[in-house]
Amino acid sequence: MNMKRALLLFCLCYLLPLGAGAQKVMEVHGTYTYAVGENDNITLREAKRKCVELAKAEAIKAAFGELITSDVIDSNTETNGESSTSYFWENTVAMAKGEWLEDTQPTHIKIAYAQDRLLFTAEVWGKAREITQTQTDLQWSILREDNGHKKETAEFTAGERVFVKFRSPADGYVAIYLITGDDETACLLPYKKNVTGRNPIRHNREYLFFDKQEDPEATYYKLSTQHETEENQLVVIYSPNPFTKCNDITGDKLHPNSLSTHDFQKWLLKCQRADKDMVVNKKWIKIKKNN
Repeated sequence: MNMKRALLLFCLCYLLPLGAGAQKVMEVHGTYTYAVGENDNITLREAKRKCVELAKAEAIKAAFGELITSDVIDSNTETNGESSTSYFWENTVAMAKGEWLEDTQPTHIKIAYAQDRLLFTAEVWGKAREITQTQTDLQWSILREDNGHKKETAEFTAGERVFVKFRSPADGYVAIYLITGDDETACLLPYKKNVTGRNPIRHNREYLFFDKQEDPEATYYKLSTQHETEENQLVVIYSPNPFTKCNDITGDKLHPNSLSTHDFQKWLLKCQRADKDMVVNKKWIKIKKNN
């Protein structure tokens, strides 16, 4: 074997694991119809959002398959007189063997009425990345203060403080953003002492972010709204690798750093493309006006 051939063989062997471990990015397209009954306790905005997320999950599953196979029943559950289909929605999205990266065309939504139900049909186009390895299993929840105790919730009254409980099985870094109800602004939840925009975390340790009892230098964050009801989204970003903070605008002592949602999504997409280990989790909260 001559030297050139040996060098070529070495290069191919060296590059093989990189190619084998590469995550596939594909153009995807999907549709989903979401039915809302007369007694379902859900706003039109929530129904549209769920329909879009389910359409994205169907597009990803069509391209890459499912992480697990199970029978999930689309049935309403009732708690304290309120109807909910969140179990079905969350499990359907979680089973998709990939993650949505970006839209490539505007989403189309059609609304129809049949058999005493509103039917929302969403059609989506975008780019998605295949999940080729087990992602870090994050445990996190959103809490508010209730009579001196912090309780997990998805509903707040304007003026209430929000806290995030977080736990990871591995060391790494975490950042938390809030997308406001107008979908125009993304806020880096306040930790003024940390100019990097990411918080180092240790494995198997439980953190309670934005709580002065846990960290005297923490900054409280109060939720607000100008509407009767508003939905915000909390985005938790974790990676075992350091990531660079987005180019946001520094807020004053009463306001967090922020940037447009469009610029935030562009920054997040770049981070996800560069870091296959990055995990992005999202949860919705509802804020009611304090009358």
